[in-house]
Formats: sequence, C-alpha cells, structure tokens
Amino acid sequence: MTLLKKKQFDELVAERGDYCISIYIPTHHNGENKDSMIRLKNQVSKIEEQLVALGLKQRAIFEYLEPITKLLQDTTFWRHLSDSLLVFRSRDKFVYRTLPLRIEEFSLVSNRFYLLPLLSIFNRHDQFYILQLSLKKNRLFEAYQYELTEIPTKGVLPEDLEDAVGKDVKQKSLNYRSGQTPGGFGLYHGKGEGKEDKEKEVTKYLQAVDDGLNKILGDASAPLVIASVEHLCAQFQHLSDYKNIFPKCVHGNHDNGDMDKVHKKACELLQPYFDKTRNENKEKYSETNLRITSDLKELLIAANGGRIETLFVGKGQHIWGDFDVENAKLKIHEDKEPMDHCLLDFAAKSTFLKGGNVFIEEMDELPSSEAPANAILRY
Repeated sequence: MTLLKKKQFDELVAERGDYCISIYIPTHHNGENKDSMIRLKNQVSKIEEQLVALGLKQRAIFEYLEPITKLLQDTTFWRHLSDSLLVFRSRDKFVYRTLPLRIEEFSLVSNRFYLLPLLSIFNRHDQFYILQLSLKKNRLFEAYQYELTEIPTKGVLPEDLEDAVGKDVKQKSLNYRSGQTPGGFGLYHGKGEGKEDKEKEVTKYLQAVDDGLNKILGDASAPLVIASVEHLCAQFQHLSDYKNIFPKCVHGNHDNGDMDKVHKKACELLQPYFDKTRNENKEKYSETNLRITSDLKELLIAANGGRIETLFVGKGQHIWGDFDVENAKLKIHEDKEPMDHCLLDFAAKSTFLKGGNVFIEEMDELPSSEAPANAILRY
C-alpha cells in the first residue's frame, strides 16, 4: 500500500462534515495483527456510541461504518501491514493507509479530521537522495524518512558501463574484483587491455554518472547516500562534484535488491543529521532575540495568519475546544465535548499548510515543556 501523498493530505485537511471519523491503530509487520483487529473493532464500537449520542439512527450508523467493518473482515489486508494503520471516514471519503511510523491508538469524531500525527511524514527537513550504483545499473531516488520516490534519469545518466564507454566493453570479459587500491579504486583481471585502461573505463563511467547526477539535482544541497559495493562507493565519492555526499554508504550490490531496505538503512545512517536539524531549531527557540510564544491564543492566531516559522507540539497532547478564526475567539473545554476538535491539531495543520515547520516531540523534549506547544514566529 502506498504512503499517504501530500495531495491526499491536503484533501483530508480541507474535508468538513458533521461526522468526520479519524482512527489510529498500532500494528505489526509480521502479520500477527489479531490484537490490532480487536483494537479497531473496539474503536468502531466506541464511535458507534458517539454517533448514537449525536442523534444518528442505527441503520444510518451501520451504513456509515460499513466500509470500516468490511476492512476488519479482509484477512489478506491484515497480513501486510506496517507500524500503524490510519482510517478516515466522512460522508464523501473513506481513506485508509498503513504507516512506517508508530502512532498510539486514538479515535475522534469531529467536524474535521484529526491529522496531527501525520505531520511527521511531511517534515521536509529530512530530505535526502539515494544513488544506487553498479557497473550494470544505476538509479536515483528522492527520499525522506517515510517516503522514497525514483527520479527519472533516462537520457541523462548512462544506463551502465557499456553505455558510457562503448559496446566493445562486452568483449573484454571483465571481472571487477572486490579488492581495491589505497585510494579506493577497484582492481580488474581479465582478458585484453591492462588494468590501467580498465580502471579508466570505470572512471569514465562514474564521471558520466556524476555529470548526469549534477544536471538532475542542480543546486540541491540535501545529502546524497551512495548504495553500492565498497570500492565503487569510495571511487565515486572521490571524484564526484556533488556538494553534499554523505560519508557513509549502504554497502552491497543492490541491482535486484529491495530499495525499501536500502532506504531504511540510509535513514539509520542519516539519523544524526536529522537530529542536528531538529536540535538547531530548538536552540533557535532559546535565543532571546527571536519572537517566540507558548500562549495558545497567540499561537492559534499566528498559525492561522501564516506567522509561525517553526512549531513544536508535545506528542499525544490534546487541547479540546473551538477557535473562531474570523473573530479570534477561543473556547477551551477541560473535557472533550461532542464535535470538539483538537486546537493543537488546528495549529499544526495551519502552520504546515502555510510553509512552517512542525516537530512532534516528547513533552520533556520541548524547548519549553511548561506548555504543550511552542512556536518560533516569523514576525
């Protein structure tokens, strides 16, 4: 199942209705999801009670929840899940996705969907690239922590060694040995020309890959992770002009490999880089010369007006009530009332849609943990 795309997320944000249902369920990779099915069934029962309280007739409730109950009966679906399942239902929409992100069990009936946990997926501070490289094949990917998309390279990158140096390479019966020189250059053995000429062919090929790579990426500055055998990785890192090649590689031959596994390994290698970006934003909050706020009303007004540069939200935190955008009037309820929505969800969605950054943190990791949300303002 494909990950939720930005366009679909925007559609969910825009959805309004009397009975917008949002459900989040933790699940498992190994197919053992009996407990997850029970969790979803229990959440459906809980939602059914809320719909009865809101005045819906039993027949209407049955029809409204039918797509979700059918999902419970799909045994094949439950054998192929990731870390979490999300389900959204309104009069006009039924959307469900699995996520490679652990989210706590939660459900809500409101006049809009609850989407705050999904903003981790669309955090564009974690952008990077993966170049899968060998003498027989190369592929380029744009990546984020929870997303991987292949970039078309036909006609820009050479398809393989032969494409870069000429068809006579097939007649040379080359074998690229796993040993390497101190400079990281692979050694050859085989019939025909000497080692130096064969190394020149590989260098020419890698240079052609690098030239094409820089044409495609242009002024991009996100890290580039190489997925290749060790000696090719070292040689490409040595000659490439790309400004931000990550020093560690995902080693191995990945011509026919699982790129999702390569992506996962690359994310593990890059975790210190992601943490650095996040921590730099936290440090900015502590700078006294910056405009900051943890006041909920001020924060909501700023989010709606597109004035939040970076928003930090406490994981699992909710503030129930309503915010009148036109009149800037705020109502907060200590306990959730029917059709309330989460004000932190509103702030986060507004910030994200207007170009701000959103980071979801454990409460003790917030820049100012006295409040469930902290904002750095643009002005």
